This record gives sequence, C-alpha cells and structure tokens, in this order.
Amino acid sequence: MDTAISEANQDLAFLSRQSSGEKMRILVVEDDAMQRLVLVSLLKSHGHEVVAVSDGSAAWEEIGRKSFNIVFTDWMMPGMTGIELIRKIRLTGSERYVYVILCTSRSSRADLVEGLKSGADDYIEKPIHEDELLVRLAAGERVIDLERRLQEENRKLEESNQSLKKAYETIRDDLDAAARMQRSLLPPAGTIHGIHCNSLFLPASVVAGDVFNFFSIGLNSVGFYLLDVSGHGIPAAMLSVTLSKVLTTRPEASSPLVESTRSGSAYDIRSPHEALSEVNDRFQDQDDMYFTMVYGVLDKDSGCLRLAQAGHPAPILLRRNGPPEPLGDGGFPLGMLPDRSFDALEYHVEKGDRLFLCSDGILECTNAAGEEFGQRRLMEVLNQHRESSLDTLLKSLQSTMHEWAGSTEFADDVTLLALELGSLLVEKAKENEEKAGRHL
Repeated sequence: MDTAISEANQDLAFLSRQSSGEKMRILVVEDDAMQRLVLVSLLKSHGHEVVAVSDGSAAWEEIGRKSFNIVFTDWMMPGMTGIELIRKIRLTGSERYVYVILCTSRSSRADLVEGLKSGADDYIEKPIHEDELLVRLAAGERVIDLERRLQEENRKLEESNQSLKKAYETIRDDLDAAARMQRSLLPPAGTIHGIHCNSLFLPASVVAGDVFNFFSIGLNSVGFYLLDVSGHGIPAAMLSVTLSKVLTTRPEASSPLVESTRSGSAYDIRSPHEALSEVNDRFQDQDDMYFTMVYGVLDKDSGCLRLAQAGHPAPILLRRNGPPEPLGDGGFPLGMLPDRSFDALEYHVEKGDRLFLCSDGILECTNAAGEEFGQRRLMEVLNQHRESSLDTLLKSLQSTMHEWAGSTEFADDVTLLALELGSLLVEKAKENEEKAGRHL
C-alpha cells in the first residue's frame, strides 16, 4: 500500500513539473550536514536544481544572488533562525513568489501556528520521508505553476490593456479631429446684411448631432437653420455633417434651399416649407434615423421673416418692445415618412427684435429632481437679459444651464442660435451720441 502511494506521489510530482514547463530551483537551508545531504539527494533525484547552505545568513545571501522557486528551511539554526529567514523573505518580497516549507522536529499545535504565521506555506516533520516530501513538494509546485501562469496571464492582460489604450487614444484623436471638423462647419459670431448672429454650442459627447448655420441668401436676405439628429455619438454626427454639406446656397450642388433659374439672378430662393419637403424626400431610409429642423429666411429690408418647422422646438421671438413668444407648433420630423408637407409661417420683425432657435437639449435638460428646464424658463432667461448683448446673454444662459443641471456635462446636446435684426446696443450707442451732440 505504501509503495503504491509513493509511486502515485512521484507521478504527481513529475506531472506537476511537466505542466510547469521547467524544473524547480530549490534552496535547502539545514545546519545538520547529514540531513542536508539526504534532502539534497532526494530533490536532485527528481530532477530539481538544488542549492544547499547551512544557516539562515548564508541562505539570505543566496536569495540575494539568485531567484528560487521553493525554500526548504530548518527551524532551529545558529545565527538567523528559519522563522527569521521566512519573515525576511516575506517582508522583502520578489517578482516571483517563493514557496517556503518549514522543516522541523517540533510537532505541537502552537509551533505549527507560529511557523505558518511567520509566512511559511507548509511544514514537514523530521525525519523526512520521501513519500511525504514528494507530496509537500507537489503542493508547492502546483502553487508555483499557478503563480507562473498567473504572471503570464497578467502579462498578456497588460499587453491587451496597452493595445486597448493605444486603440482608445487613436479613437479619441479621431473623435477630436472629427469634433474640430464639425465645429469648423459652424458659423462664427458675425453680422450679415445688418443681421447679427451668435450661438451657444455644448455637445453632450465629443461630437454632436446638432448643427446650425447662418448665411447670405439672395441679395438682401439671410438664411438660417438649426437641426437635431436623433441619437448621439458618431452616427448622429456623421448625418449632421452630411446635412450641413447639402444645405448650401450653391445651385450646382443641387441644394434644396435654392433652385436654378434662367432669369438674371443665379438662383431663386425656395420657400422654407418647400425646402423642408425637399430635404425630407432626399433623406429617407437613414437606418431608422431622423432629424428635426427649423429653417428660416429673413429679408433685412422688409423685415419679412419666413419660417418652417419639422418636429423641432418652436423658435422664440423677443421683440424689442414686447414679451418673448414662441412661433409655430412643431410639425413632423424629417426622414421618417416621404411626401410630407410643412406649414409656411410668416412674421414681420423690426430692428432690435431677436429670434432664438434652440435644440430640445435645452428644454429637456433635467435638474436633480428630474424636472425639465422647459420653454417657460428659457423665455424668462431671454427676457431677463434682453438689454444685454447677445454674447453676454448666451454666457448667462450657459451658466444658468450648468447650475440647473448641476454639472458642466449634459445628457443631450445643448444648442442655441440667436439672431438680431440690427444691433440694439449699436442703436442705443447712436442715440446716446446724438443726445450728447444736441447737448453740446
């Protein structure tokens, strides 16, 4: 029976070494020369590389020179004891785990507890028997092999993490480049035909599904739009960029905003509601994506404002001498169903009047209580800062939105396009100059 157990244990030790792919380097620390010789001979007979020393100090020097998988150490030795050696090994640490087996003639429970508390992984009683030695050794080999495999997995994981980090950095750089390109398509604050324009643009992610523009169209008019593509991220941003490229005033680009004419002018301006119908028909089958939009044309001489809405929040008109009022009642989103018609809206505006187009990211922005910002609050902010420049007004709105959301980040794109027919501040400055001149 004992012979069968011994053979099984030998097989176990052999299989353990085979699975690890390398032999064990073992340090034997034993002050008794005969026991040291027996232990070294047994270990070498099973294919291990063995280094033997007679005390703890010499063992510590060897550990400083070489790395060992397993250490067999006697308990009681002159100078540094086995317990002290184990504690130094554990306190110092190493890149590879050192499995320590304490060899002792002590057999009390208190001794066993003390040895394991010092950092020993296992113990073996003297005199050492080969079959028990091989069982203890096999247990150590399994731990060492597991540690080796764990190190390999950690190495592979680190390589994967580095690859993912590099891929993430590449994606992030690409997104930043896309964001810069998208922002380059947006108009800067400026004045065309005496109509001043400014904007607030706070994307929810690196790239946005909102896009807007403000441009000269015809001889004395400006066109403007704000659109919001459903969803977020790259797909929405790609569609918004495509739309911004299509919504031009170049007839040769088959723009839905204008149409070629044989008359003296280069093109005729399509009515906003007709332009939206054309855009809707062109952008069907967009992989279940749709978009909302407000498009308008403002004649700077007559003050005629023509608008059309497609599922977008109502523009807000803030007259110079009146309260803010929403225009229109929504309409149907674009890209969902073909052959849709849209209402033609027409208003008269005067110098000093302001028009605001916003995305639903402003109206639907929630606070900590889950309450939406809403149209009423937006009109209150616009009315409160009616005497301020557009730039100051937009900065105040941005601050208000951050305070409302309790964060500098938003769940949806926050966009507002502001237009003013003639600058109210410029008009006031002229009035003040005239008053000062009359006084002189």
